[in-house]
Amino acid sequence: MPVESDERRRHARVRLDGRAAGRATIFADFKVVALSESGAFVEMSLPLALGSTCDLSLQLAHGQVDVRGQVVHVEPATEGYRIGVEFLTVDDMDQALLDSFLDRERRKSP
Repeated sequence: MPVESDERRRHARVRLDGRAAGRATIFADFKVVALSESGAFVEMSLPLALGSTCDLSLQLAHGQVDVRGQVVHVEPATEGYRIGVEFLTVDDMDQALLDSFLDRERRKSP
C-alpha cells in the first residue's frame, strides 16, 4: 500500500486484514445489581461480548475485590446493558473479603 505524500505517520502501516488479533481492555463504570461468591449481575452503559473474559474491580464497603470472570449473559436494559459474569479466578485474599462482605449483607436482609 503506497504511502501518500501528506502522510503524517512516522512509519507506514502494514495491512494485515485480520491475520493478527489482540484484546482491548475498557474501563467503564458499572453498578452491581446482584452478587454472590461465584458471580455478579452488573449494569453498564457498554455491552460486553457473550463468552468473553473480563476483569472486574468491585468497590465493596471495606475494600476492593478484583476478579476475572466470563460473560455468561447480556441483555439490553433501560440505561445500557445488564451483564451476568461468572467468576473464573479470585485470589484468596479477595475471596475472603468477598465472603465477609456477603455474610454481612445476608445478615442485614430479613
